Amino acid sequence: MIKFFRKIRQKLLTENKFSKYLFYAIGEILLVVVGILIALQVNNWNERKKDRKSEYKSYQKILSSLQKDSLELVKIIRIQDLSLESQNMFMTTDHSILLGSLGANEIDHHLLQFRNGVLSFFPRYGTYKTLLSTSGMDNIKSEKIKSLLIDLYDYKYKRYENIDAVIDQKFEFGVVPMLSRDLGFMGFQDVIKKSVDLEKFEENYSELVLSCEMNYITNMAGKNILHDIQKSVNELIDVIDKQLKKE
Repeated sequence: MIKFFRKIRQKLLTENKFSKYLFYAIGEILLVVVGILIALQVNNWNERKKDRKSEYKSYQKILSSLQKDSLELVKIIRIQDLSLESQNMFMTTDHSILLGSLGANEIDHHLLQFRNGVLSFFPRYGTYKTLLSTSGMDNIKSEKIKSLLIDLYDYKYKRYENIDAVIDQKFEFGVVPMLSRDLGFMGFQDVIKKSVDLEKFEENYSELVLSCEMNYITNMAGKNILHDIQKSVNELIDVIDKQLKKE
């Protein structure tokens, strides 16, 4: 092709047809420019296609992580609700009434629920941290999604971790020793290692009530933060899901 155009130029110059040569040269230049523009357009199209593919994958990964967090939040919030219910029962009910209406197994059950108030929600940071470390956030074109992600991972999750650390400390150094020392009870999650001593339960009931009073407000605050996180997670899931359907 190059030889073909060269022969035409040489022929025009040989025939001393300068005006035709000039016209031809301009046409050739325009043809080259058009070719370059088309090549750039194709390259840009390929880059945009590549970016959209990367963005789609980023959305899929973060959506999967958030869906797992959402399921975990349902579980943890339910456990926190049960713990608060048991704490409230102990704070508002006299021990004589409990001993008269509940058996040892039922008291064990409520003590276990109180004890389980220490169970924490552990967010999945992996995908978000990978996006940050690999500039993956640049692939996310939606400013709304980007803003919601930053608010969730860099603020709300961190806020929960702070109060969760306080709850852990209170249970480790307050609730757990009290249950074992004063009530003869040992258990965690669904396992009761040692049942309550009913004589100790009656004798030291005031210690149990005091422990519930000291932890109730903090546990309630932690649960409220989890509800706020759950709302944000579900909103993000909905927004990302809609974005994926557009792709």
